Amino acid sequence: MRKGIFLFVIFFLILHLNSQNISKKEVFSIFPTIGFNTCQIHGDNYAGYNKFGALAGIGVRANIQPKYSLALEFNFSQKGARHNQNPEKGDFTFYRVNLNYIDLCLMNKLSLNKTYYANLGLGLNYLINYQEDNHVGNWNNVWPFEKFEFSLNTGLGRKLTEKFNVEVRANNSLLPIRPYGLNASGIFYPNAIARFFNKGLYNNTLSLVLTYQISLTKKQDAGN
Repeated sequence: MRKGIFLFVIFFLILHLNSQNISKKEVFSIFPTIGFNTCQIHGDNYAGYNKFGALAGIGVRANIQPKYSLALEFNFSQKGARHNQNPEKGDFTFYRVNLNYIDLCLMNKLSLNKTYYANLGLGLNYLINYQEDNHVGNWNNVWPFEKFEFSLNTGLGRKLTEKFNVEVRANNSLLPIRPYGLNASGIFYPNAIARFFNKGLYNNTLSLVLTYQISLTKKQDAGN
């Protein structure tokens, strides 16, 4: 796992070196991030993005081309799921799980025009701790979650000012955060994609984030 993180960072640094060939003045920048998540867990038998959580962190960006940049982000992100009782409908079940992650994300940003941009990237996320409860009681460490999560990140953002951006993101687990194991029902899914994403529990997270860009270096104008 440490080797994977090392290669992840090295790949980012190599791409940083290519940014020396671009014509834009701003080459490197950092950007604090703050926002909130709406979450659900695919495979927990409950539906709906009913769990809310915080999102905050910082990123480093390198401009590779005039319309393309690469960023490495470190974020604290709260994920999980929540299902409340509904006695009026005869539902007395309750379920809540809060998952606290440190997310390491490699994001590719493509400017669509002067106002809008798209993000696409991968995440390697570490589970710091979690809390799991239902109407029966506390389930911490009874059926542990995986310590690492691999995720796909997509986003669509809008430039508000020269410094501020707002973005809507989707973060989805690529591998189970908790395998079904021996308790799997044995249901067969005829669709290959459905089979791939039905091997356990998966985080599904939608985020609204605000970023503020701070330039670190500037490239000298030609002729100086």
